[in-house]
Amino acid sequence: MGVQRSPSRHAAKGNLSHHLCESLTFQKCAVLRALQHPPVIESEDASERSTNEIAMEKLSDLLDGTATRGEGNSCLLLGPRGSGKTQTIELCISHLKETPIVIRLSGLVQTNDRLAMRELSRQLSSQVSPALLPEEIRGAANDESLEDDDNPFLDTPTEAVELSVPTAHMHSLIACIPTLGRPTIVILDAFDLFTDHPRQSFLYSLLDTVQSCRAGGRNNGFAVVGVTSRMDTLMALEKRVKSRFSGRMIRTSASIKASQAKNITRAMLTPSMEDYKVDEEFSDMWNASVDDFLADPRTTRILEEACSITGDIRSLARLFVSPVLNLKSVSPWLTASQLELSAETQRIRPEFAYLHTLNYPSLCLLLAFYQADSDGYPALTFEMLYEYVRNAIRVSAVAPVQLRGNSIGMAFEHLISAQIFVSLSGPSVNAGKNFLKYRCSVDREDVKKSVERNGHSSLTKFLRRAMGSR
Repeated sequence: MGVQRSPSRHAAKGNLSHHLCESLTFQKCAVLRALQHPPVIESEDASERSTNEIAMEKLSDLLDGTATRGEGNSCLLLGPRGSGKTQTIELCISHLKETPIVIRLSGLVQTNDRLAMRELSRQLSSQVSPALLPEEIRGAANDESLEDDDNPFLDTPTEAVELSVPTAHMHSLIACIPTLGRPTIVILDAFDLFTDHPRQSFLYSLLDTVQSCRAGGRNNGFAVVGVTSRMDTLMALEKRVKSRFSGRMIRTSASIKASQAKNITRAMLTPSMEDYKVDEEFSDMWNASVDDFLADPRTTRILEEACSITGDIRSLARLFVSPVLNLKSVSPWLTASQLELSAETQRIRPEFAYLHTLNYPSLCLLLAFYQADSDGYPALTFEMLYEYVRNAIRVSAVAPVQLRGNSIGMAFEHLISAQIFVSLSGPSVNAGKNFLKYRCSVDREDVKKSVERNGHSSLTKFLRRAMGSR
């Protein structure tokens, strides 16, 4: 009696049945949405928590104090682009027990204090009943006389616009925010651009209101969270503004470890399907195919390379967009070959992409160089290289010292002209050409791939000895 195979794994090797094609479409939509918004994976080991997990914990504690205890808090969220700053804030807000008033401003759009105040008033009016708002805020939100002046594309000097917003009036408007029925969180994206506003009046009013907000009082909580990628933003604050800032700085990081790459990839490829009607049979087949895909050594290598190059989760997610879009009923499962092709198209073309087309003597010289490098000789002369090649030929019991008219010496000259072998010193009249030392500008892994792609049996043996002596 033969061994019974798993139905899902057996079906995953063939084409997709007609009644499962709709499920494939739904699965692609769910995966693409997960690739656009990568999930946050929590580490099981507390000692290996990522920087973003620690940042989320700190920011959650801060916002929880604002929402539940009525505290006034301020902080600065620092991190490079694509490190998950916005995602961290949104997740922390979504986990709050009480729904706060959230005001989102951007220094790229609100280029002066007047525009910032008008947008703040508009967002307050849309989230709070107009009857609960002070008359000043309702008037600022509905003031139609500002339409012409507030066009950010006009060449109006910033100073002229700022003079139309009295500082005292601005401060009184912002001071009314903690008196609203719910706690308020103000998110200032591109916080460093707000420091360029004249006198930093808007920042001063916000932070002064935060400082005057005390836990246990009659007012509700008020928090200001600045988001920026500039590490020197704090130094750009004026002295009076800096004195009202709490000094809390929470950092995020874009780098992910190679050990986390598989878990993140699995979470993106197997997202929640609550919003889609997917057949249970297809779901089992898809999960089995993802397991096989992640178990492939080539997939593991590409994920490790992606983490070592950038470590950005968005760059990692971008690798899977093209393979997922190309899934069809005749090829409904992800393969390592598709991922390799996607990685090649999104990365810089190798400088020596033609290595596998080199003749036999040239590849022998490249292998000999890295065998010598493993022996402790990073720079070699031609005579030293030739000795390594001759020993390799003697061991392999073949003697292709001259092949189709291309000798070892001619191959060496060709590699020099192609700048694969680079001289460590300039040409000299006194020094003979045979005594010049050269280094190889090709990476060891590229040489290995070229030899494997060439497929010559003698070169393969030479490769095993060269890499084995490493």
